[in-house]
Amino acid sequence: MAEGLLTDEEIDTALAALEGWRRDGAALLKDVPITPDSYGWLSEAVLNEARAIDHHPEIERTANGIRFTLSTHSAGGVTARDVELAARIDHVLDGGARDRG
Repeated sequence: MAEGLLTDEEIDTALAALEGWRRDGAALLKDVPITPDSYGWLSEAVLNEARAIDHHPEIERTANGIRFTLSTHSAGGVTARDVELAARIDHVLDGGARDRG
């Protein structure tokens, strides 16, 4: 399934609605401070959301927390699917994670 890249204006509009997200080249990026014991359940909850829309985020442990990097590699940059996953990640961070069972 081919997905179209978002324009710079579309990305800027999306970022205005996504708190804490920023553009990093051809990707959306968010750093979140978390406690060390939160990494496992949080990364699993985000992966559940990603699987629901057939997407594959990069999730990285950082010195102070967790980093999410979103890019649609098959399209070569940011697509609507990245924006959707960013919003879903924010929902997880706000306590709305899917059932982990």
